[in-house]
Amino acid sequence: MSNHYENDMRDEDTCDGSTAGPIRCSSCDLNEVCRLYGLIALEGRNRKPMGTLRTIRPGAHLYRAGAPAGHLYAVRQGLLKVVNVTAEGDEQLRSVAVPGEVLGLEAFSSGAYATDAVALQPVVCCELPLPLLEEQGLRVRELAAALIRLLSRATTPTINHARGSIRTRIVDFLLDLSTRLKQRGYDGREFTLGLSRQEIANLLDARIETVSRMMQRLHRERAIQVRGNSVTLLGLTHAD
Repeated sequence: MSNHYENDMRDEDTCDGSTAGPIRCSSCDLNEVCRLYGLIALEGRNRKPMGTLRTIRPGAHLYRAGAPAGHLYAVRQGLLKVVNVTAEGDEQLRSVAVPGEVLGLEAFSSGAYATDAVALQPVVCCELPLPLLEEQGLRVRELAAALIRLLSRATTPTINHARGSIRTRIVDFLLDLSTRLKQRGYDGREFTLGLSRQEIANLLDARIETVSRMMQRLHRERAIQVRGNSVTLLGLTHAD
């Protein structure tokens, strides 16, 4: 079983994005803002949207830290990693963004992006120009209230995946990703990680060998199944 795992969970593996289509607008965090004024929303409207769609190839940047923040981005399809880049050029993985989540909210406070956002697979984002948003916000109380709710959701504390035993870290990471995908209407039982083992180890603050051994163990115990780029949760629970 371990040899099968090693062949499937290759260090350079990334997901190909072919297993899931675009998220429904109704499941997106930016939907309330779009619905009020048709800024982007693509479903059920005849008028031309005022935002645009942007496609990013795997490995390409959606934006870079320090760049002027001119847009908010709602992930419509695919996964992205959000990273800090050190002065030495090393990446520190902060989070993985799933469809329906919004990136670039730090623009409201600093006017510049605070991190790098990099596509892990072919990604489609809705791109909302901030000047347009600010113009609308000055005129419309409802839009301002929707933005406050959006920012409140973005500041909800996230799970610290670098605490606890390595088994706890991996289990919590997989279950958290599964839950977030389910909330957006995707199959949270089977999904593509899009991260190499090194990137997972980075996120969990662990050694790559330790992560690899524990993933093998969970695979042997049939708590998960790793096949190519896909991970299937079979009997994985927090009790694991």
